[in-house]
Amino acid sequence: MENTEAENDVQQSNDNNTFDITLSSTHSYLGNNLEELRGRTLLDEGIYMNLPLLIKQSVVLFPGQTLPLTVFDRQTIEMLQQCINKNRIFGVVCRGYDNLISIGTTAEIYEYIEGSPMEGFRIKAKGRQRFKILHITQGYGKYSANVKIVPEINLGLPLWEARNRSLDNLRQQSIIREKIERYDSISTQWPSWLIKRYNINKLTEKIHMNLDFIEKKGSHIPNDPIELSFWVGQNLPLVDNKRIALLNYDCAIPRLQKELNYLIKDRCFVCNKCNLFIGKQSDMFPMNREGPQGTYCNLGGFLYETVTLYKAQGLILSGNEPSSEYSWFPGYAWTIVTCQQCQNHMGWLFTAENNNLRPKSFWGLTRRGLRSKRIGTKETDYEESFDRSDSDTDYGGF
Repeated sequence: MENTEAENDVQQSNDNNTFDITLSSTHSYLGNNLEELRGRTLLDEGIYMNLPLLIKQSVVLFPGQTLPLTVFDRQTIEMLQQCINKNRIFGVVCRGYDNLISIGTTAEIYEYIEGSPMEGFRIKAKGRQRFKILHITQGYGKYSANVKIVPEINLGLPLWEARNRSLDNLRQQSIIREKIERYDSISTQWPSWLIKRYNINKLTEKIHMNLDFIEKKGSHIPNDPIELSFWVGQNLPLVDNKRIALLNYDCAIPRLQKELNYLIKDRCFVCNKCNLFIGKQSDMFPMNREGPQGTYCNLGGFLYETVTLYKAQGLILSGNEPSSEYSWFPGYAWTIVTCQQCQNHMGWLFTAENNNLRPKSFWGLTRRGLRSKRIGTKETDYEESFDRSDSDTDYGGF
């Protein structure tokens, strides 16, 4: 079954959403009786400590990102239980195609429940702070590492110390602020356009302008530059190498510069295996308050970073009836979709079970199944992507 009829439904409903996007951000499919853990642990920047590690194939966690987990193996369950009894903090590290990445993010557990052996140990955690691995140890099926909590460097505004202080009372007026900044640059060897590239406020404004179409749909986009840089990294459907590079930056300015470069280009998505055109980046929209791309967990414990799109093509629906079991979006049933050309698992088509629910249908496509490229070029964003690995995957169901 091809996607023509489903695509028409999506196009007719993209301007009058009635779905409450806060529902999917609660990950209610994990259950409604999870025990809530109150408080927040903030580690001192620059400290050295030992962290228990959760190592996942092709999972790059950013600060602020929600991580839902269903765990079945005893060693990992014991590690998470020890974390809950201690400070609720563990480290999340991406395993690449042939190596372990040295940068990771701490995750703090805020809800959990220990279900039956068939249900698994379920938690919700939130990404907090970046760390770098200094030394890793393994024993009895568990990993831990000596790490350094990486400080976030704030460079401030360029030329701030060299500014004309007599004009400070005028800098709050947006009408003449640009002229004053150009005046400041005259006394230096740097042109004003270059200085703007390192102005964190200018970068933040441009990012918000390029994400206006998403923000109007109800997604919460941070105003703080550091939080924004992590939010964009979390929601851009980039391959592992690109995401790890963003996580490695110790300052929000180069992070925002790179992200802005990805946003302002006219980009599209193609199949990760055969390069078949799937859809445009501009067709992304949020079905989760945290953004157009979210991390979700299925019944088998497999994690999927899933981007939601109004329109897509080149996809084939499975012959199975839509199922609402363990649906990430309450009120929607899912159907597995594959690439029309190479049969690569691409994600799911979600269809509304209630006639009053909008959109009537939409596509939830996995980041691992997609690749980003500029429209009209052969350039792609994979560069020896770890996403081409077939390990740690299942058959695409929930």
